[in-house]
Order: sequence, then C-alpha cells, then structure tokens
Amino acid sequence: MRWMYIMYAGMSIQCYTRQKEGRGKVMMNEYSIVIAGVGGQGGLTLSRIIATAATLSGLSVKTGETLGMAQRGGSVQSYIKIGKKVRSPLIRKDSADALIGLEPLEAVRALRYIGPQTKIILDPEPVPTIFNLVGREDYPKIEDLLGKLMEKTRHLYIVQARREAEALNSRPSANMILLGKLFSINAFLPSDKIEEAIRLVLRRKADKAIAAYKRGATL
Repeated sequence: MRWMYIMYAGMSIQCYTRQKEGRGKVMMNEYSIVIAGVGGQGGLTLSRIIATAATLSGLSVKTGETLGMAQRGGSVQSYIKIGKKVRSPLIRKDSADALIGLEPLEAVRALRYIGPQTKIILDPEPVPTIFNLVGREDYPKIEDLLGKLMEKTRHLYIVQARREAEALNSRPSANMILLGKLFSINAFLPSDKIEEAIRLVLRRKADKAIAAYKRGATL
C-alpha cells in the first residue's frame, strides 16, 4: 500500500489505495459492478461485453439499466452482478465491488452503491448532460465531485480514458480503457473471455477496442 496523489486541474488530492489488488485470482462468490455515464459513452455496450464474458466463463449473470433519457446526453446507469447463481441484478446500498465512472458527475449520482470496499475507476473529464447544456443544472466543480467519492471509499483510480483512447485513434474505446484498468486491479473474469466477448459484441470494431482494453490494463 502507498499514498497516492491524484493531480487534476492544478489541485492535489490525497487518497489511500492498494495497487494491483487481487489480480492473480479470478472471481469470487459474487461480483457486482455499476457503470455510470451519459448516453453515447458506451456504458450499455460495456455492460453487454462484461455480461457476455461472464456467460462465456460459465457463470451466472444478471444485468439492469436505469436510463435518465434515451438519447445522447442523458444519465445512464448499468448494473451487473456475476456469480455462480445470481437471482437479481439489484445491488444493495454501499455494496458494489466496482464502479466504472465514465463521467465524474454521473459517478457521484451512483454514490448510494459505493461502500468502503468499492473500487472506483474514473475518467475525470466532464461531459455535460442535456440539463447542463440547457441551463437547468449547473455542473459542479471537479474537486467537489472527487471529494464526495473519496468520502465513501479510499479506492479511487483516476484514468484519463478519453485522452488515452484518442492517442490510440479510437476515442469511442474510452470505455475499454476503463475496463482494462479495472481488470488490472481485480481480475474478476478471465482476460481471454473478455477479449472474446469484445469480438462477439463489437465485431469489426473489436481490434481497436481490444487494443484499448490492453492499454488500460497497463495504466
């Protein structure tokens, strides 16, 4: 374990985290993931890939979604529960094993699922929702959003996913960058099954997505 300083927009935020937690062991009795983002970021696609990988691994999986608005720019949350015998995708308060935050404000909207054990993989780059764009809501300060997340868990991992994806000439693969980072922290499914699922779901776009997934695992 070590102290880690997260640098963003000229500020330093201190959090306590473990590196490479549990990477050598795949799965446990049950593993729950919340994906939080806005429409158009690929959250639902990411959910499909994880669910497909779980099925390919011979595990039971249940998924659910909450769609704030169906079109691009609306809040989207996906819930995935994986295990030997999963009956419901419902995730109890403070009990998620992981939160993939495609966008910081949307990650905070999923705060109720975050507990002390939750690993948060977050892209800190803001994506204003339709309500921000039309002036119905103000977008909060990034440091305030990160502070709220760290009040719930010490396990916050900041990943500039969109920037990394752009460097690979594949901006839509930012979600795969975050998935790769989560896998590097906790190998909750076999990596070859995740790659197989990416190919099944994305087909002709799979090569770039797999490259992004592998890049995320090195960050």
